[in-house]
Amino acid sequence: METLSATTIFWLLVLGATTGWIVGYIIGHEGITLISNVIWGTLGAPLVGICGLYVQISGVLVFSLLGTLAMLFLANVFHLHHVEDITGDIKRGIRIIKKS
Repeated sequence: METLSATTIFWLLVLGATTGWIVGYIIGHEGITLISNVIWGTLGAPLVGICGLYVQISGVLVFSLLGTLAMLFLANVFHLHHVEDITGDIKRGIRIIKKS
């Protein structure tokens, strides 16, 4: 049975940061930024892992990985859009000039 120790917390933090970095790298510019993914992963993995320890689930790191992926999925799907995306005021560098 696993216990909550400094080593467990360390590995949960490493797992969360690594998962956040990989998800941020894969998603690119479609969701939240890479740094935000790392922060969400670093916060999510210990949170889910400690909950798994208190419920006494075996394989806390696997449970934490799945919970962190779910948390990152929700963070990337429901992120706030930029003002340019909402209003459609994106300047693409193309100008059409009408000649009369």
